[in-house]
Amino acid sequence: MNYKQIISDSWRFTQNNKKLIYWFGFPPSLITTTVGIGYIAYQIFAFKSSDLFDNAEHSFSYDVLKYAWAFMQANASWSVPLVITAVTLLILYFLMPTLFKAAAIQAIARSKNGQKSGVGIGLKYGLMAFLPLLEYHLLTKTFSWVSMLTESSFVIRNLGMGLFQMLVPVFIVIFILSLFLTLLFTFSDLYIVIDDEGVLSSMRKSAKLVIMNWQHTLLIAILMMIIGVRIIVQALIILLIPAIGLFVAGYLTTIAIGTPLLVVFAGLGVLGILIGAYLNGVVDIFAYAVWTFTFLELTAEKEVSAREVVSAREIVGKDVIEQSVDGELDTAPKTDIREE
Repeated sequence: MNYKQIISDSWRFTQNNKKLIYWFGFPPSLITTTVGIGYIAYQIFAFKSSDLFDNAEHSFSYDVLKYAWAFMQANASWSVPLVITAVTLLILYFLMPTLFKAAAIQAIARSKNGQKSGVGIGLKYGLMAFLPLLEYHLLTKTFSWVSMLTESSFVIRNLGMGLFQMLVPVFIVIFILSLFLTLLFTFSDLYIVIDDEGVLSSMRKSAKLVIMNWQHTLLIAILMMIIGVRIIVQALIILLIPAIGLFVAGYLTTIAIGTPLLVVFAGLGVLGILIGAYLNGVVDIFAYAVWTFTFLELTAEKEVSAREVVSAREIVGKDVIEQSVDGELDTAPKTDIREE
């Protein structure tokens, strides 16, 4: 397998298919990026109000719910639109990434195989694989790194560092096991979307494909991690500048500097989020292309059973073709000539 060629072809495909980024990369990335920022902010303030730092009377979740309830009572006309908006965003957060991933994989695979492809065709066939893919994602979220982070932070905030230190070996074992399972089920999504396999069947076939081609899978995974980390760092740098601006603007506002400056920095913050979401969308489509091309190439190879007899054509170069004295290939069959 030519890894460099797969990476190059995937990047070229991503650059030549901007519509996939605009439709299937950017929208789910915008939602996940926004939710991710909210999740990180929640963790920061939750730790700040915990016994480790502040020893506040109530938890941060209690304060947020209390503030939200007071706001809804004071602004009853805003309550229904805000609740509808929140529910809509929550539904989109759980459904959109899965649907658009299925659509993107369908569009990439069909384009790779020379079939008619595009946004509409990808979405049409992606809808057919949406429900089993959603079921698979819900099943595997239990050992994702986000779940590990949430569980670890919950133990630290509510049960104390002492108990967390006792559970560190357990968390390490679970983390290593989650990495192993993530690698083992690398191609499950592709089996579901491309081959229309069921959830358990796709997981079984993915595990077999990874084991049979573990060198290829591991190397591609390492390359994708390196590329992903580099782009994530660039996105963080882009997001860091508006974040610093927002912090400075918030501080200036507290010392009676006018709100227009805060509005300017808030606009820069929103712009940074949009740019970061676009970069993440590009990374997502690129990653889908890499794994789809790898999956199509690996599954195109015929698996040879131990019972199957290997033909002479497959062992050419060992016994059949030998290098002659004058540098030419001697393909004549060998004979054992003995004098009587």
